[in-house]
Amino acid sequence: MDNKMCPNDEYDIDSRHYKLAHAYIPYQNMCKIYDLKEALCKGTLFPELYMPYKKYDRRKKY
Repeated sequence: MDNKMCPNDEYDIDSRHYKLAHAYIPYQNMCKIYDLKEALCKGTLFPELYMPYKKYDRRKKY
């Protein structure tokens, strides 16, 4: 069997020597939560994750 990743691949790379990705996921402490009705309105249970979009006036130059 050929060691190439794809049969039509022009590069001769042995993928066993490379890591494709390395994720970093910090732990989240569950300190506060919204009540069910407020969580459904805001789209999240956790206040730390609630980041609404800012409204802006298109006519105003920034």
